[in-house]
Amino acid sequence: MKQSGTNTNNAQNGDKIYTKSLIYSVYLSGFIIQLGLGMLVPILPTFISDLEVGIALVGLGVSGILIGNTIFDIPSGLLVGRYGHKKVMLSATIVLATTSILTGFVNDFALFFLLRILSGCAVSMWHISRMSYLSNLIPNQQRGKALATFGGVHRIGLFVGPILGGLIGAHISLGSVFIIQGILTTLLLILLIPEKWNQTSNVDFSQINEKSISMKTILYENRSTIAKGSVAIISLGLVRQGRQLILPLWGAHLGMSVDEIGYVIGAASGVDMIMFLPVGYVLDKWGRKWMAVPSCMLVAIGLFLIPISDNLWTFSAIAIFTGFANGLGSGAMMTLGADLAPPKYSGEFLGIWKLLGDTSSSAAPILIGQIAGIFTLGFSSAFIGFIGVLGSLGIYIFVPETLIKNKDSSVQSK
Repeated sequence: MKQSGTNTNNAQNGDKIYTKSLIYSVYLSGFIIQLGLGMLVPILPTFISDLEVGIALVGLGVSGILIGNTIFDIPSGLLVGRYGHKKVMLSATIVLATTSILTGFVNDFALFFLLRILSGCAVSMWHISRMSYLSNLIPNQQRGKALATFGGVHRIGLFVGPILGGLIGAHISLGSVFIIQGILTTLLLILLIPEKWNQTSNVDFSQINEKSISMKTILYENRSTIAKGSVAIISLGLVRQGRQLILPLWGAHLGMSVDEIGYVIGAASGVDMIMFLPVGYVLDKWGRKWMAVPSCMLVAIGLFLIPISDNLWTFSAIAIFTGFANGLGSGAMMTLGADLAPPKYSGEFLGIWKLLGDTSSSAAPILIGQIAGIFTLGFSSAFIGFIGVLGSLGIYIFVPETLIKNKDSSVQSK
């Protein structure tokens, strides 16, 4: 009994250490990063249009950060493995702050597009450094709560950001939104530079690989794991991004005004962002698939239902339902990726993992547009829903359950 009490106290002390470290280095910093990115959502199209370019370049400009994010996933993983979490994180913060401030002053599309790609590269570096950090710091049985919270603060930042960005853009200037984003990102350095936030465990946070390893070797050694896990991250990426695009398009199809569509999607996002606490509990209590499977399936059902809606109220109900369904997956893919990542090469593995997710998310708008062009938007929604159904079944059948349910397992449980 005495030994049991000692173990309980140690676990409680460990929880406090992890929580203290994560508040500053992950949660608060993650919120600020996503808040800044969210601030740009309502003003980006207008800002690019003011550069006197056509609609095609407006779309390309909006996608600039996504392009940079996707193409730099693999290099980001290699950088984390070579130089460690903290150096990559700080470098990413400096690059993002600098490119954001500079973007506020540009009046040339080519320079704007280059800065947005560099911003995307910085976001990729920051995200993978934090994912690798969490993978090495948090025990398997607590990883679901930590990463669901990480996903939750991202959602909160992206929910608040557009409101703040719209107000700043309307009352000050569009360029000032970029500048304020850069200033907020710069403030992160005050939180992230101190060494003390990394001195919280016996885990080696530097994670610098003494021996280099090629990405080809990592792919070969983890080919089975990546193949099985890709079923989950690709299918969820497609249905999630598909949902984000189809909802406003269908609202416009129904003749709703822009503000009505905004209110409905805002309500759906509100439901989505409050789900992370119960989801994190389930991920660590019963397993990762308990949330990943129903999230993918229910978002798919929502996509089947969207074409049935024919007025504001049915559209609103379905949109909120899809927000709830999407919220069930808060942090699930990040947790699965962290569980599957090999300890010595977590950064490199997570670079591959994030690339799969980003690629599927980027492909969704293209796929939806092509299908809608050939058939109808409703058929396109149903098709993505069908992919979600197949994906949820694939997750259930092929993806291994990565939660280690032995409570006495070691802290580093890979």
